[in-house]
Amino acid sequence: MAKTAKRGKQKSIITSIVFFVAIIAVVLGRFNKDFETAEKPGETAEAYTYSVHFIDVVQGSSTLLKSENVGILIDAGEREYGSKVVDYLKSNGIEKLDYVVATHPHTDHIGGLQAVLEAFPVDNIIMPKLSSENTPTTKTYESLLETIINKKIKVIPAKFGKEYTVGKITLEIFGPVEQSSDLNNMSVICKASVNSTTVLLSGDAEKKEMKSVMNKNPDLSCDVMLMGHHGSRTSLEKSYLRSADPGIGIISCGLDNSYGHPHEETIEYLENNNIKFYRTDKVGTIVLNCYDNGYKVSTEK
Repeated sequence: MAKTAKRGKQKSIITSIVFFVAIIAVVLGRFNKDFETAEKPGETAEAYTYSVHFIDVVQGSSTLLKSENVGILIDAGEREYGSKVVDYLKSNGIEKLDYVVATHPHTDHIGGLQAVLEAFPVDNIIMPKLSSENTPTTKTYESLLETIINKKIKVIPAKFGKEYTVGKITLEIFGPVEQSSDLNNMSVICKASVNSTTVLLSGDAEKKEMKSVMNKNPDLSCDVMLMGHHGSRTSLEKSYLRSADPGIGIISCGLDNSYGHPHEETIEYLENNNIKFYRTDKVGTIVLNCYDNGYKVSTEK
């Protein structure tokens, strides 16, 4: 009888310890904003309900903000990748786009947008308001404008402080705040909140625009940052990066591209500041699954 009672007491103690450890794990999980990378796309049942997708469009940029079956698309890479972006959106259950953002009129950002606008119902497109002096006359840009007109899509000029909400996505516009002859510095800078995860996206904005935005004192703090201009040194504005203070950096670029992106200075900054980073040229499309208490990163490769 004594041995039986002792075994029962030991079992009770073990059960209590297991329960206590489980409680600690739950509590710590609630405050862990950056889960470990441990999955490939499609491995979890709740994958992609609320998510951010950095689509691999080689030397270009395209980002999908997803809330169930609706979303916001920011850029679509070069024209030749338009069909890839369309297929990717369809494979992820996107039925319409409430907003499309064309960050600036360079082909590696807007080239694929025409195919997207023709494939999906699009309510609004957010673009920088260009002056007559810096409006490009490229065929790609003019074709995009023609498609917008033909599809009767509402054009919204990017304006500091404006917010747009779709499902569990909130998009806040920070730039551009002034005209520039350099179209990179006319990039739409925005911060997206998807469920509980914040992502800062800066297009190809360079140091000058980043400083102009900072003078407006927006809240740049974010969990994840899409590095400006494909990881170029020209976008390595350290005061801007310190204000953003991301836990993870994303670099969208093509393997062995002629620009040398990402530049060594950017990689050194990320490493020296213990910012984990992912590159589309190394791991393909990168996805953040955004939960109520954090996010998980998954990669294509």
